[in-house]
Amino acid sequence: MNKFKLFIIIELVLLVLLGISLIRNPFFLAVLGLGLFFAYLSSRVATWTAQQVLRQIAIAFGVIALIMFVADGYTWLALLFPVIAGIIFWKSSGTTYTSVNDPRFHKSEEAGFERRGIFDNQSENAVSRLSGNDVIDLGCTTFQPTGNDLTIKKASGNTKIIVPEDVAVMLDVTALSGVVKIFDDITKVNAEHVRYMTDEFGTSDKRIRITVHVGRGNVEVVKG
Repeated sequence: MNKFKLFIIIELVLLVLLGISLIRNPFFLAVLGLGLFFAYLSSRVATWTAQQVLRQIAIAFGVIALIMFVADGYTWLALLFPVIAGIIFWKSSGTTYTSVNDPRFHKSEEAGFERRGIFDNQSENAVSRLSGNDVIDLGCTTFQPTGNDLTIKKASGNTKIIVPEDVAVMLDVTALSGVVKIFDDITKVNAEHVRYMTDEFGTSDKRIRITVHVGRGNVEVVKG
């Protein structure tokens, strides 16, 4: 499970706990209900003076309900968790080095990168993260007869894909902001959507379809 999915799950759990905490508070429900009731009455009476009085009463109950909402501990957890998680993700958004099916799988403390396989089984053909730089090395890839698929998704960060000389590629790159450079053939700035396919893709025994979605960051595809 990637960090972004874990963040969403935890935030949803906190919101559910907040809802349960408020529902189990009878005083909060009574205040909220009275506020809504007086707000409804203010829209039904005919005289302007009565409308203003009822609206002021409804606002008063609404302020009390808001204070109780803010005072709930789960409210602060739900508000502070995204801030804390964002700081942690930002601090840990270094460069991840991915070497596909590389038996030398390891994490180097000196270099500050993690090497991991992504084609070890068919369910692990994606690199997904909130932010950070990635280097994808296809040098040790085990290719399937029908070709391989690789998907890279992230909100921000640079991406470099190293493709061996004998591998054919089909690329579908979406980068809202940044430079997209594919070999020595294409270089585009803020192009948003770039497609590319090598001439031998249909006949090559080693071929891979790569889809990249990045909000902000450079995408570079090189031979190596």
